[in-house]
This record gives sequence, C-alpha cells and structure tokens, in this order.
Amino acid sequence: METINNLKELLRYVLQETRQLNDASIELDGLIEREAESIHIQERVSNIDTLKSRLVHEINRIQEKEYISERSFNVEKFQIGIVHFVFGSIVGAVAKQKNPLLSGYRSLSTELGKKEDFGSVMIAIKKSGKLEDTEAVSISSFVREYKTTESNVISIIRDNGYITLAPKEFWELLYRLKEDLMEGKYRSETEQVEALLHYV
Repeated sequence: METINNLKELLRYVLQETRQLNDASIELDGLIEREAESIHIQERVSNIDTLKSRLVHEINRIQEKEYISERSFNVEKFQIGIVHFVFGSIVGAVAKQKNPLLSGYRSLSTELGKKEDFGSVMIAIKKSGKLEDTEAVSISSFVREYKTTESNVISIIRDNGYITLAPKEFWELLYRLKEDLMEGKYRSETEQVEALLHYV
C-alpha cells in the first residue's frame, strides 16, 4: 500500500514538474519570438541607416562632379567671352564705330550671360521596388545633356515608375519610417515601401 502511495506521490510530482516545464517552455517560446521580432526590427532600422549613408555618399559624389562641371563651364564661358570681346572690338574698330569697345563688351556680356543648370539632386524611389532600390539622381546633368528643363526630367523619371523627393524631405520620411518600425507597425519590407509612399 505504501508503495502505491509513493508511486501516486511520484506521479503527482512528475505531472506538476511537467506542467511547470510546459509553462516555462511556452513562456520561453514567447520570449524567443519577441526577441526575434526585436532583432528583425533592429535589422530593418539598420538597413534604413545604411540606405541613408549610401545615398548621402552618392549625393556628395554627384555634387562634387556638379561643382567641377560648373567650374569648367564658367572658366570656358569666361575664356570664350574674352575672345568675343577682342573680336567684337576689332569688328567695331574696322567698322569705325564711335566706341569699338562697346561692340566687344556686348559680345562679352552675351557670353557671360549664358546659364546652365548645376547641382540639383533628387532621391528617386521605385514605386514597385524595394527600399534599397532608392537612388540619388543628378537632375541637372540630365537637364544639360538633353537640353531640357528640370520639371521635364522629373516628369520622365516619374513616368518610369519612380517618386522623386528632395534629399531633406526623404531624410524626414526615413526618420518617420524608423519611428514607426520601432513601434512595430510594419511587418514586411513591402509594407515599409508602401508606408513611405503613403507619407509622400
């Protein structure tokens, strides 16, 4: 009889321990799931920081090229202007104008008055793509290359499935997206891009 009582007691103990282990296992599963979600969110936040860093680097590279191009344009414009001034003055002198230098000055002014578009950079976000497909675009270089306007270039980019934003606007959107991510609002990258586009 005592053996049966001991076995019953042992069985109760085993059942109690099993329940406790089961409860601990469920709690552990919940902790692991929450930790995995936290790591996943941190990873996506880190990806946003990496994206911003890459875009800042791209923008700096573009602006450096734009500065060099603008400088070359201004130097060339000045050199051509001097040549025009000399020839205009010579033509004025040959034509026995009252003030031959005025003719040269007009030619110089015309040349120096020429303008080109430099330094305009936008962020292009692909509507149907991933966040990492976002890129910095030199609007000015397209304006110069195709002899068109900024608004026309932006319109063409948008017609190709992109949304364009000034860098400052894009940084603000990224900040909002990070805040929302840390609050656990978005589960997938598709939701992130949709949220970003919704902010726009």
